[in-house]
Amino acid sequence: MSQSYHDKFVEVLAYIYNSINWSRIRVRSPHDVWNHRVRAAVTRPTLAEAVSRLANFFSVQSVPQEAVQLVREIEEHQDELLDRAAREHIVYAMRAVMRAKEMRSKRKSDMSNTSSEQLWQQ
Repeated sequence: MSQSYHDKFVEVLAYIYNSINWSRIRVRSPHDVWNHRVRAAVTRPTLAEAVSRLANFFSVQSVPQEAVQLVREIEEHQDELLDRAAREHIVYAMRAVMRAKEMRSKRKSDMSNTSSEQLWQQ
């Protein structure tokens, strides 16, 4: 089953979320800041501009290539995505946080499996 364009947009947000150096952001509620900045970014006229603006809010200079590819896949739906994300920014932002955590935990799991395999090969 292929991902919906809404899920792909959440995935793009998750890539951006994981690119942020959260240790530099000293606030009581990082999720509140994230939600607010997602809402502000999706007011841009295009999806690419919204992604750039969101990354710039957090001083992120680039995003993973996978995120750029996803943006290209869903840009034909950008008007609907940006409109809906502006109205439902908390849901989109928090789905992205949950997805980002899944991505991180999978990456850690993959890294530990790779390390274990390397130990057995030695």
